[in-house]
Amino acid sequence: MAPGVRLLFVGGRRGLETELVRSAGLPYRQLPISSLRDPDSRLAALADLAMLPVGLAVALVHLARFAPSVCLTSGGAVAYPAIIAARLLRVPVYLWEGNVVPGRANRALAGWAQRIGAAFPGTELHLPKAKTVVSGNPIRRSLLQWERDTGRERLGIGARETVLLVTGGSQGSERVNEALSIALPQLLGRATVVHHAGPAHLARAEARRAALPAELRERYRPYGYLKEEMGAALASADLVIGRAGSSSIAEPLAFGVPLVLIPFGAAMSGHQDANARSVAELGAAVVVREGELSQGRLPAVVLGLLDDPARLARMRDAAQRAGRPDAATAIARDVLALGGCS
Repeated sequence: MAPGVRLLFVGGRRGLETELVRSAGLPYRQLPISSLRDPDSRLAALADLAMLPVGLAVALVHLARFAPSVCLTSGGAVAYPAIIAARLLRVPVYLWEGNVVPGRANRALAGWAQRIGAAFPGTELHLPKAKTVVSGNPIRRSLLQWERDTGRERLGIGARETVLLVTGGSQGSERVNEALSIALPQLLGRATVVHHAGPAHLARAEARRAALPAELRERYRPYGYLKEEMGAALASADLVIGRAGSSSIAEPLAFGVPLVLIPFGAAMSGHQDANARSVAELGAAVVVREGELSQGRLPAVVLGLLDDPARLARMRDAAQRAGRPDAATAIARDVLALGGCS
């Protein structure tokens, strides 16, 4: 944190931020609005709408006491009270958007923001172009400390091995895990597979490993959850197979690693599909639809890339150009400048 900078996190209830922010040692102020709700639930939406005036009053009190120079938000419905309170107090707002296609809440909040940071090219087509800049997605500093040799040493993988990292996100993905289960014998014949299966899916992945022939077993490395080792896995990887959420794309690109993306079909408004297309258009990814997984397309795509080193090298070059490992610094610099703090 820059010297002289004070932070206050204003969030909702029933959200992960309550635990994460406090564990990071940051002051937290809670609004009487849920951070998480069923997007298809009209009752939940009406309850949040009814609490908006109360949330605004609470946010005004918190912000007036803290007297911020600038307000940074990633948006969502829970951000409305804090953003409106900030503008009523004449505090400038920086809105960060993690998807190519913003949701309804962030499209509305964009009008209140003085500066907008975007994770992907193309977002400026959906938000006010004059105040939108592609800043990238912040990457944890602890991930970026890893390099290829140190990562492989940590994971016990040889320097000459081809490494595939397969992940369905922090909690894992049953669809991705099922697709990998079918493709595993083919993939292990060509590469070591580091599999971030998710805590709830680890036992099944370990049983799958135990059933493999002895000559393939050591090449399959399932994990329930990769925390700091995620940086080691990303630095070690030659190709990443995963979902198309903002962080799931940004982290491999920060290491210059190309991707095979499987967009989550149920993602709201097709966000992940648009994210995946954006990276594929840059030449850094190949997209496999969920509906194609049962058709054996995943191993065909992966093995096709491994059999075409020239194409994989072009994708790696594109990933290096698209990656923004310094995104957190760039966003912080913009936020401080907007607040007149730099």
